[in-house]
Amino acid sequence: MKRFSILVLVLCACFVPVAWAQQENVPRFGRHRIPGHGRFNAIQATNGMMGRQGFRAESFAAHNTEVWDLGTFPGGTWAEAGGINDFGVAVAQGDTDTDPQTHLFTIQLSGPHAPQWSDLGPMNANEGWFAWPSIADTGLIVGYAATSETAVHAFLWSGKHAVDLGTLADIGYTSYNNSEAAIVNKSNTLIAGYSWDGDTGFDLPVVWQFDSRARGWKIHKLDTAGFPHGFALAANDSGQVAGTFYDDAGTYVAALWNPIPGREEWKAIKLPGSLDWPDVAIVGDINEKGEMVGGVLSSDWVYGYSSLWQPLDPMRQTYKLTLLPNYFNLPNGDTAEGINDIGDIVGGTWDGDLTPHAARWSTKDTSLVRLLDFPGDYSVAYKVNESRIATGLYGGGACANECALAVRIH
Repeated sequence: MKRFSILVLVLCACFVPVAWAQQENVPRFGRHRIPGHGRFNAIQATNGMMGRQGFRAESFAAHNTEVWDLGTFPGGTWAEAGGINDFGVAVAQGDTDTDPQTHLFTIQLSGPHAPQWSDLGPMNANEGWFAWPSIADTGLIVGYAATSETAVHAFLWSGKHAVDLGTLADIGYTSYNNSEAAIVNKSNTLIAGYSWDGDTGFDLPVVWQFDSRARGWKIHKLDTAGFPHGFALAANDSGQVAGTFYDDAGTYVAALWNPIPGREEWKAIKLPGSLDWPDVAIVGDINEKGEMVGGVLSSDWVYGYSSLWQPLDPMRQTYKLTLLPNYFNLPNGDTAEGINDIGDIVGGTWDGDLTPHAARWSTKDTSLVRLLDFPGDYSVAYKVNESRIATGLYGGGACANECALAVRIH
């Protein structure tokens, strides 16, 4: 089963190859399909599908006062903004005017020359829609890059200096020879991701911690609570890690790993699921309060809702689940991708034609959903920082493929 953020997991009902390394003009989903979900072109929303009661959708966009229409790297044809740190530095991937391969970029949103793009060089791999890089407040970036024609590894970048983080094959899981770093926490102390079997595509969740004695990053396999597979997509400065467990039958259970004090180990916890939507639950982000967001979906990945998990006890051992509203009052498989400590939640909400629109929710009023001021025919927001700047992408309109965007929300 494929990996990535919540949205690309839904997309990967299409099953793309594990590594697209060193290939010219690799086709990207956003150019040839309705983006975000692989099911778009095959399944239409059911007429008369009943929406959930008690949700409120504002009949207007959020009317943000600051919008950074970042477009693409100068001369490039596409770009997708990934994470953003609290100093207003975003990371993105896209191409350049001289190289069709996927490149890694930073974008400084403030300053006299802002928005200022910097090219950190080619990744030589494209793991699909929403496999986006992440950036810590220290400026360290994590993501993935090709190491050969058949392998993708997790990498970190400090400026233009890239470090291969390795895979589970390095510690004895010989078939798990690919990996991706999905997220780095704010303080640059913990990286979460997954390593996968190059033959089967199945994943195991991992974290990387810096080993001061070895002066390098050490990979750790996380427990999967009796499930054969799993992946990690989120981490905070408290050492909590979140993602999902899954089995061969296609059941996905939202997962949390709490750090065990004094040990390089984490306790696996199955998060509560939904009685109405029991088949697929995935966490995509976690804030410093231990609040988590993601998606709860049907077994065919077609319907469902953005979701919020909040701790019920100070030790963060027990949680409650809240399903968040769809703007169009439809159960069309929304996904929440990012949450900040203020309680802003961002992601995508799907309309009756199964087209995504960048949206925001809030922990302060879980019955409310608003659209963000993203242009184009489709859009999705990915992460949001403590200055309330959300990053993401849009397509259509003035953007021929995908274009990067950031907005400050209110």
